[in-house]
Parts: sequence; C-alpha cells; structure tokens
Amino acid sequence: MCFGIALPISELTDDLVERCRDRLAVREPGGAREARFLFRDPKAELPVWHGNQLSILPWGNREGKFRLPKTGWCRRESLEDGLWRHLLPEPVEIPAAFGLEKGVWFLIEEGLRGILVRDEHGDPHVYMLTQPASHYYQIMTRHSRMPVFIGRQI
Repeated sequence: MCFGIALPISELTDDLVERCRDRLAVREPGGAREARFLFRDPKAELPVWHGNQLSILPWGNREGKFRLPKTGWCRRESLEDGLWRHLLPEPVEIPAAFGLEKGVWFLIEEGLRGILVRDEHGDPHVYMLTQPASHYYQIMTRHSRMPVFIGRQI
C-alpha cells in the first residue's frame, strides 16, 4: 500500500520546500536532502501533480472527518468497477523517488498514480492507487498490495 514516500527537495519549488520544512531529512551521510511524506504524520499530505501544477494536498481521510472513504488508498479494481464514480475522481501523479512500506524503503523510478476527489466543502484530497503486489514486492515488504507505479513496475 505504501505508507510513505520521499522526494528530493530539488524537485519542489521554494515555497513548497518552506511548507515542508518539518519533513526534511537526509537519507544517508552526504546524501541529498529530501522531503518525506508519511501517512502517520499528524497532517498526512502528499505532493501531487494535478494539471500542470505541483501542490501538496491532504492524503485521504484518515480520521474520517469528511464524507469520503476513511483511508488513504484506492484499489485500482474498485476505481475501474466504478465504486468511486460518485466522487468524480480525477487522475493525478504523485512524484516520488522512494517509497516506504512496513519499514522497507524502495526505489521509485517515475512516481505513483493517484486520484483526487473533493470533500463536501469542495476541498481536494488525494488517494494513492494500489494494486495486487508483485511477487517481488510481497517478498520485499510482506504486503499483499502495492502502489500503482508510473512506468516500470517492481
């Protein structure tokens, strides 16, 4: 399912870096700084390309405050079966260089797929798309679902 992502700060605008100041980390000594977005964060958010604009938006509806699914993920099969149709989902891209699942960081080459839906106030929320895990992903993370990758799958 992917409970977190990391993105080099070089891929963020200065105003987004400022907004993510408390999320900044260094992967290894001498490594590049990155912004980390974790679903367990007090204010769970994700960077999202929607249209031609990069924004940081709320990640799902973890606390159930809105009339939206109380999760941060959308199964691709549910989306394809029309179970999210009433929410008028819009496709988005989630830029990411690394993903985090059950304590294991893994490389993401091109980013992840997601959907944007709006709550009853018209405010956007992002859900990460998931799919059944590949054998490799399952062995690596011990999880039966994985994010929908842009480009090459793992």
